[in-house]
Amino acid sequence: MFNFPLFLDLTGKPVVVIGGGTIASRKINKLLEAGANIVVVAPWISDSVRLLYEKGEVHWVKDECRADYLASAFLIVSASGNPEARRIIKESVHPHQLLNAADDPETGNAAFPATLEESGYHIAVSTEGQSPAAAKNLKQKLRDRLREMIEKK
Repeated sequence: MFNFPLFLDLTGKPVVVIGGGTIASRKINKLLEAGANIVVVAPWISDSVRLLYEKGEVHWVKDECRADYLASAFLIVSASGNPEARRIIKESVHPHQLLNAADDPETGNAAFPATLEESGYHIAVSTEGQSPAAAKNLKQKLRDRLREMIEKK
């Protein structure tokens, strides 16, 4: 599958994250940096997500995934690991919605690449889901090289 690289302005865009655990927390933090308006749908949330909720940075719907929670989302993040939630998402997502399916990559149409921002550069690295660790390693090497280039200016 060919992934088209694209940077999106998510400022104020409605994003629904299904799941409240470790993977959801990582995705939520990236989305917060992008200015998204995030609703977390999960029967429980990790301490890190709870802290964001208590600070008012995300909204929390203490419930299982339901199709009506997804209807108005610009971007849906599936990160619960729950087979029933994955089924509901797969059946409910509209063709115009973006879906990052961290727990079922073949279902999604949007990926979160490893990214770095340095001195006005924004670089994204993807291994098309094959090896997030390799993408992270390459990102660090690119950051080091970019810093060297910037220092030589």
